[in-house]
Amino acid sequence: MRRTIGRLAKEAGVNVETVRYYERRGLLQLPPASAGGRDYGGEALWRLRYIRTAKSWGWKLADIAALLDEAVRSSNFCQAVRQTARRRIDEIDRQLADLAVQRDELEKFISDCAAKPDEDRCPIFRRIRREQ
Repeated sequence: MRRTIGRLAKEAGVNVETVRYYERRGLLQLPPASAGGRDYGGEALWRLRYIRTAKSWGWKLADIAALLDEAVRSSNFCQAVRQTARRRIDEIDRQLADLAVQRDELEKFISDCAAKPDEDRCPIFRRIRREQ
């Protein structure tokens, strides 16, 4: 059975416009046209599933494209994937640290606001005003 773009998208769990977008970005090859339309093979399905998984981990399309290129031309594909995963974990750790700082600041603001009488200006408002 032919794998049209619609069938490919459904099997991969994406929409047709996503397939077209990845084709434009060079992540998927556009199969040759035939009388019955284009027939997408198993490689296209594998790539779409790979892209979807990598995106769910927060990987950037540039990293995904580089890894797909690596898969085609190198036997060190798994090592490249591990390095990309490690970089993403480091990025997540930095984001978590930044979020912890933001959370602590917000907790302090809430405490400062709760400690003031209603007629006083909110410390958050005063701080923002001073920073202008």
